Amino acid sequence: MREKHARSAATTPLRGVRKRSFRWAIPLLAGAAGCFTSSENLSPPLTELYFPTALVVSPGKTALYVASSDFDLAYDGGTLHALDLALVRGRVRPIVEGLGDGLGAAAACAAAGLTENRDPLLYPGPCAGAPLVDFLRRTQIIGAFASGATLVPRTDGPGSRLFVTVRGDPSVTYFDVVDDRPERSGDPAASPCGAAFCLECGASADGGRCNSDHLVGPDPNDNQRRLVLPAEPVGIAASPSSEGDALLVAHQTASAVSLLVNHFTPGQKPSLEFYLTPVGNAPTEIAAVPVPAYVEAVRAAGTPFAYPPGFLVSYRGAPQIDLIRYHDDIEAAPFRPFVTRALSVGIGVNSVGTDSRGIVVEGSERAACEAACAQTDRACNRTCLDIPMDVYIANRTPASLLLGRLQTVVVESADENGIVRDSSAYDTLAIYDSIPLAFGASKVALGHVIEPDGSLGLRVFTVAFDSRFVFSYDPAERRVDAVIRTGRGPHSIAFDTGEDGGVPYSYLYIGHFTDSYVGVVDLDMRRPATFGSLVATIGVPNPPRESK
Repeated sequence: MREKHARSAATTPLRGVRKRSFRWAIPLLAGAAGCFTSSENLSPPLTELYFPTALVVSPGKTALYVASSDFDLAYDGGTLHALDLALVRGRVRPIVEGLGDGLGAAAACAAAGLTENRDPLLYPGPCAGAPLVDFLRRTQIIGAFASGATLVPRTDGPGSRLFVTVRGDPSVTYFDVVDDRPERSGDPAASPCGAAFCLECGASADGGRCNSDHLVGPDPNDNQRRLVLPAEPVGIAASPSSEGDALLVAHQTASAVSLLVNHFTPGQKPSLEFYLTPVGNAPTEIAAVPVPAYVEAVRAAGTPFAYPPGFLVSYRGAPQIDLIRYHDDIEAAPFRPFVTRALSVGIGVNSVGTDSRGIVVEGSERAACEAACAQTDRACNRTCLDIPMDVYIANRTPASLLLGRLQTVVVESADENGIVRDSSAYDTLAIYDSIPLAFGASKVALGHVIEPDGSLGLRVFTVAFDSRFVFSYDPAERRVDAVIRTGRGPHSIAFDTGEDGGVPYSYLYIGHFTDSYVGVVDLDMRRPATFGSLVATIGVPNPPRESK
């Protein structure tokens, strides 16, 4: 194991010293996946971020989950932190209000208990970083090289799980977390540990290491096919279908996608059920396709209808987007779920078309149509299928935001009596346009700004890692309407939109990989002094060793 010697030599001098170097980290990453060697004497920092790679906001907007990757192997693993968003918003509010009232940065920051930022070019924002401990509620230790994360609420009762892809194990590590959806408020079963913030992963205490029972993938005895998770799990997404909690994982170097099935049944852990290979070269990110309300209405009436849950997959090494379908195989005994590739669409709107990163499906117009129909009104929901869903893809050849359209097509067939009925449906995808961006397009996500009139406006946010920008694209106006300047290495993003004491707010959280902190961006267009700019910093920025 070549990486064992390299890591020992590189990390031994770093005991107790938080210094980082990219010089040897990149070649290590190429070979370390699936064969990571830990050192019990080098526990990661529990009260600091360390190369954050994934952000998730809880459905009830009470927690921000931040996964740190231990990218340079200075420690024996990464971490997952749970931050209190009420405390974050309480710290941000006096800053944006002070700046909006015309106060200088020093006075606005003082109102939040912070000092003025003395290095705004390197770390944009008016104030110096606030220590992470000011917001920290829980921390647990995971393996190295965490990459992606997704949260899965239970559909038939209280309960939520957070899944994190960890390349160093390799595994998908899962946590039972507080179900903070408003309808679960006051339900004692909504908290797995009886507290307002939980990261239950089998660790002996807060700040402990997740045990092997919460790692999905390394042990072939945990699944009926005796599979081991392929190397390099990166992107992950969960199906929104009520049929079952299927999760699809992209494996970047294995040219594979794997299927996990989540089980909320007590005593039954999530399981690896299948992996599909080969797919396109270097699968990277995954987006779940919403299941049409019409499909649910037909099935609720007892009529069979074929429409398996779907996922879109992007690739770094192939100019294509694939549609992968999940099959629960429930009719079999025993049933053994699997996935198939249903569609592959080439990218022809860019000169090369390879190196696609983030991908997201936006179906709000169809969802609004469905919301106006009764849940059992098949005819009404059937008309909503005529509304296509939008697909947005971050592509690097050249750097751009690709625009796509996902259309659902219903298939009719005659039964034994000659009566023609809808029997199945499938989706088609067309990628039809490209919006130029700055170099390094990577993540893409959907969020909302507060428009000047106080209404919420949908935006597509695309991160340009290398160029230090986040672009806001207005799909209604078909234009980039804001360019947000960030610190070094913007990576993952998450959104927090709601009301606080009856006052609407909308914030964008940006995980800065290079300097290990989270930036907060104000998305309220009614405040021109702060809209689209970094207004606060969660965690004290800490540069890697080679830049110090």
